[in-house]
Amino acid sequence: MAFSALGPAHATMKAEHTATVATRMYRRSTAAESTLPASVLLMYGFVREPKWIAAHLLTLLLLIAFMSAGVWQFQRHQARGDRNEIVVERSSATVLTATDLFASTESIEFRMVQLEGKWSPEDAVLIRNRSHQEMAGCHLAVPLAISDARAVLVVVGWLHQSSCDANQLEPPSETVSLTGRVRLSQERGAIGARDSSSGILASLARTDVARIDQQVPFSLAPVYVEVITSDPSATSAIPLDPPPTHLGPHLAYAVQWFLFFAVGAVGYPLVLRRHARKGEAENLGPVDN
Repeated sequence: MAFSALGPAHATMKAEHTATVATRMYRRSTAAESTLPASVLLMYGFVREPKWIAAHLLTLLLLIAFMSAGVWQFQRHQARGDRNEIVVERSSATVLTATDLFASTESIEFRMVQLEGKWSPEDAVLIRNRSHQEMAGCHLAVPLAISDARAVLVVVGWLHQSSCDANQLEPPSETVSLTGRVRLSQERGAIGARDSSSGILASLARTDVARIDQQVPFSLAPVYVEVITSDPSATSAIPLDPPPTHLGPHLAYAVQWFLFFAVGAVGYPLVLRRHARKGEAENLGPVDN
């Protein structure tokens, strides 16, 4: 009675075992008799499964992102190097005069200039959100009248946030002589604070010469000047630092992103190979009698 009850179950288990053995023997013979591409296709058949297709796409997107970030950082490194060469070259060029500033082109940025004139403190403005040695503050910008009708906007220096007051300038009665660095007028990019296009502004988000020109009784040069030295000194503001000429971290960042790309490009195929070998070992394992 017990034998008859176990008979069907035993027969089923034996049939399943026989099928498994037959499958393994078939795969062995197929792998042995097939050419290399066929055996590879057998090993890597799992890569067509939906979850692996998703993994392929994700890996591809990450590799593209890593390479793009690396190229972008390397281009920034090259651009910084080119800019540094321009800064050094122009800083040592012939010193400009006030007349040169009114025929402005981009080629005079970072050039040295000598100016003489009188401050117009009633037209001073503040440039907000400017830092110095990681301290918050502002820039004090004041027109320097070089004639009755013409003036040059001069950034006399940086003020601590607690001292950001356009009345910080203490203008001397005599003519001021100064040496400064020419900079291009700043414009709003795709993002950033907006300054009102009308009215008299006491402070601005950037050194926008064209906007300041709207509210002063002079015709301003289209560029502005950062004070290096002045005689006599008119304020306790800290002179601005010269443009940096170091290359920055961009090359290191580029190498980092390229290494990420290399790890992914080499590592992912190794993951696939390991999974394929694991599957091959399971499918072509020892045959039990």
